[in-house]
Amino acid sequence: MDDTTPAAEAPAAEAPPADAQAAREERFVALFQATKKAVRAYAWRRAPETADDIVAETFTLAWQHLDEVPSEPLPWLFSVARNVLLNGRRGERRRQERELRCAPAAVAPSFTDAVDAGSDVCAALQRLPEPDREILLLAAWEGLGHKELATVVGCSPAAAGVRLYRARRRLKAALDGTETDAPLATDTERRLPDEC
Repeated sequence: MDDTTPAAEAPAAEAPPADAQAAREERFVALFQATKKAVRAYAWRRAPETADDIVAETFTLAWQHLDEVPSEPLPWLFSVARNVLLNGRRGERRRQERELRCAPAAVAPSFTDAVDAGSDVCAALQRLPEPDREILLLAAWEGLGHKELATVVGCSPAAAGVRLYRARRRLKAALDGTETDAPLATDTERRLPDEC
């Protein structure tokens, strides 16, 4: 009888990991089904040519960090997608710089160059610094509030509200043609000296 007891216990000890794995998979599938369209729209609006890659990488990271996904997952997923997009842009920029150093070749225009240049709003957005453009597009296209914006850009909700206000003010100035020729400073460039 002693020989059968350990054999009977072994399958019982292995069952919870299978159940845990199944529960993890179910949780991920539910997360994916509930958020895939919003994440895809976010990625497509910013980089239509690589949107599917951004979505795939975003959900790969979501699977790897599933225990860290908050109960309100969409802002967290937008943040991950934003980081994936920025990493891709940095990689593309490095690749283009290498190409220019190695063999001067014509570089394909970026998405922002291909956007309808006739639009006043588009032209004004293109003149804004990247952080301003991003927070405006997150608020307008994704419909995020201050709390969600804060999660995506990595700041407090109050700071996100201030950044959005300032970005809107800069956009209005760009549309009115009242901006200066000097490049617009971003919020991160407006730091007080350490002596203050």
